Amino acid sequence: MDTMLEIFQTVLGGPHSRLWPIYLPGMIVLAFFIYRKEKQTGSFVRWLFPAKMYLHKSHMVDIQLFVVSRALNLLGLFQKIAIMSVVSAGIVGALGGHVSGDMDLSPWVIGLLLLLANDFATYWIHRVHHEHPTLWPFHAVHHSAEVMTPITVYRKHPIYDVFAALVKGVIVGTAQGLLLSLFVSEISIPLLLGVNAFYMIFNAFAANLRHSHVWLSFGRVMEHVFISPAQHQVHHSIELRHYNKNYGEVLAIWDWMFGTLYLCHQREEIAFGLGDADGNRIPQPHDSLRTALMVPIRQSLATLRRKPAPPAEPDPVTPAE
Repeated sequence: MDTMLEIFQTVLGGPHSRLWPIYLPGMIVLAFFIYRKEKQTGSFVRWLFPAKMYLHKSHMVDIQLFVVSRALNLLGLFQKIAIMSVVSAGIVGALGGHVSGDMDLSPWVIGLLLLLANDFATYWIHRVHHEHPTLWPFHAVHHSAEVMTPITVYRKHPIYDVFAALVKGVIVGTAQGLLLSLFVSEISIPLLLGVNAFYMIFNAFAANLRHSHVWLSFGRVMEHVFISPAQHQVHHSIELRHYNKNYGEVLAIWDWMFGTLYLCHQREEIAFGLGDADGNRIPQPHDSLRTALMVPIRQSLATLRRKPAPPAEPDPVTPAE
């Protein structure tokens, strides 16, 4: 029984996953308040789970990629927490600390520090995937979703997940070790491996609405601090005014700090998918599991083979008369 429970937790991702059952009631309650506020008519269930989205071909690919990612997770491919723990414990040890079973500082304070470090790393991993032509094809799989449901968060290429796990494990582990060495004298195993309470709060309410059709803005002031579901939906838009905006996961302060923040002053009609430099929709390049897995590899390799453009020839000098 314990083994089956462990497999179930690994497959779904445990409390770290937004689809963990304890997070769904909060999403439904919050969505119901939005449903009433917008004075929607008809069935609440049909409004929240519209068949045209959940039966859409794009969503079928989401589900297939979810199964692939969970299978790879079961095999231990995405061990971000393990990498973070090893790196963090190594940093603490190098700075004179040691791993023990006790904590000297409030777990809420430590949780906040870890949230800042993790969210900062997430922002830059996300941004680099958008701005680096070799990495973009792997992240484009996520952005090619034409409809969004909570499952869409798992619409990711495995190479993106591996890259993110490795980079975040090293960056966050290093930052975590440095931060904890400054604030506590002893680092506990539960602290390094435990669930971050702030992420649990985030997952319990608005996180699952980020990939959905439900519009929820936090207002101008709060959207300078926290990324609202509406802001993340804007991030998925093909509109040019939304291009490369709102990279943050939980906190908007990084977008505000580095010039990529977009505030949702009012509800906007958004078209999801991939767009070209003029804001026109690009035909779906990932219409099956096979293309979602293979096309990004070919596109990424093509950027590596592409020769840089030769330097421009200088303008001829016109002889003076």
